[in-house]
Amino acid sequence: MPYRHTEFGTLILVVCLIIAALGAAMMWHKAQAPMILMLAILGAVVVFFHSLTVEIGDNELRWHFGPGLWTYRLPQNEIESVAAVHNHWWNGFGIRTAPGFTLYNVSGLDAVEFKLKSGGVKRIGTDDPTGLAAVMRTQFERGA
Repeated sequence: MPYRHTEFGTLILVVCLIIAALGAAMMWHKAQAPMILMLAILGAVVVFFHSLTVEIGDNELRWHFGPGLWTYRLPQNEIESVAAVHNHWWNGFGIRTAPGFTLYNVSGLDAVEFKLKSGGVKRIGTDDPTGLAAVMRTQFERGA
């Protein structure tokens, strides 16, 4: 496999930890079922979105969040162009649909944009945008 990189969602982990601490403090004073539900949801967010792994191999781009319960796949022959980009802070984290593109991101503002032959655009957040874009361009040149 020519490329595999995992970015950890530091911001997501910190925000969830702060919210969980506040929720636990509130439960300490008065145990409430909604707080237990909130902590369970935060736990699920941490498990499913603590990292984003991107892989290139077998003529496709693959990426998944956390433990990889679901994997996104994009055949290389469907990609028209690749570029390292910088997202705005308001594009957020997680899986987002913004005007003109779909974003998959766990931390930071850097991403690689994949323009598809179908006209769609996917952005995958990464702390290694130049490395991911360079490997994809090399794959295009090889015709893999």
